[in-house]
Amino acid sequence: MASNRSTMTKHMGKGQEKPPPPPVIKKTTKDAGKGKGKPPAPPPIIKKMFLHNHKTNKRYRVNGDKESSRKPAKDSLHKDFSQYMVYAAPQLPNKVDLRPWMTPIEDQSDTNSCTANAMAGIYEYLNYRITGRLEDVSRLFIYYNSRIIDNEGDSDITDEGATIASTIESVSERGVCLEYLWPYNTKMVNTKPNQMCYAAAPQYSISEALEVDVNLNEMKCCLAQGFPMLVSLNLYKSFDKAGEHGVVPMPKSTEVGRSSHARHCVVVAGYSDHSRAFIVRNSWGSAWGDKGYCYIPYDYLGSTDLCNSAWTVKNLGIAKMTQEGWQEDDEVDYLDDDDEEEDDDDEDADFEEEEDEDEPDYDDEDDDDEE
Repeated sequence: MASNRSTMTKHMGKGQEKPPPPPVIKKTTKDAGKGKGKPPAPPPIIKKMFLHNHKTNKRYRVNGDKESSRKPAKDSLHKDFSQYMVYAAPQLPNKVDLRPWMTPIEDQSDTNSCTANAMAGIYEYLNYRITGRLEDVSRLFIYYNSRIIDNEGDSDITDEGATIASTIESVSERGVCLEYLWPYNTKMVNTKPNQMCYAAAPQYSISEALEVDVNLNEMKCCLAQGFPMLVSLNLYKSFDKAGEHGVVPMPKSTEVGRSSHARHCVVVAGYSDHSRAFIVRNSWGSAWGDKGYCYIPYDYLGSTDLCNSAWTVKNLGIAKMTQEGWQEDDEVDYLDDDDEEEDDDDEDADFEEEEDEDEPDYDDEDDDDEE
């Protein structure tokens, strides 16, 4: 092309002006998606992992809790809960059950949004307990903004899960809109919420997050003070046994020794000393477990080999709730499953992977920053 331009200049007569350079066309991502410029890069291949029960043919998405040692950046979002404990071990009740203030169980469906589902459940609990308003917040709004933080601002996101740190930061920095503004439509899992959502979100936010040490006394104290915990746990094939009655067995030594396990994020909503178990809210729908809840042994969640981290959040700086969640009646053994068959067959359930092409979303909405 350089030789053509040289020839053109050489044959120009005096007084003739050089033709203007061709206009520079700026190619955008939207144009690429519409065939107006360079085609976008091929979509990434996402490995989707499920816990699959071969008898019922039901399967549940796992590994949405992305592994990371990073903690939330702000000092107010990575406080040490031990500095805010108000009860000594002898003062703790035998049982705490915060389920009466929990909103209805949700189903994360075929998405990796367990961290966002857990955060939404805790926020709705706090909102209801403090204000008396029963409101659903948008899990997809939390999930989208959590992944933007994980991706350091890059909006080219996929349904690959999110870290707990980014999930906490997203609700602190962006807030969360109500569910009716950005409903849980799994086809929109990678779509940016609209401007109305971002405008409404700041009024629903958190001000503090505290890391709870993985030990029984501190975890029970957190619940006794009225604060549910967002917990990251290692999940094994035997976890599937809770699907029918809600009783989670201790992983076998053969399971723990294998490399094939998954991660999952849940909400701890109570405990029972009689059962020696935590009351746990899952996000696999109300037909799973005990109306969407399960019971995990103290030895499971209290083990740093099986429980990766535990967090709680606040939005009004309240040190403790009332003791309404404390219960004197602790006679039910949640881990005693009379209907459970003596079945040691690990082949009833297995982890399964499948590849999913996560197509980028090219829509006509303005991609300018919402701020």
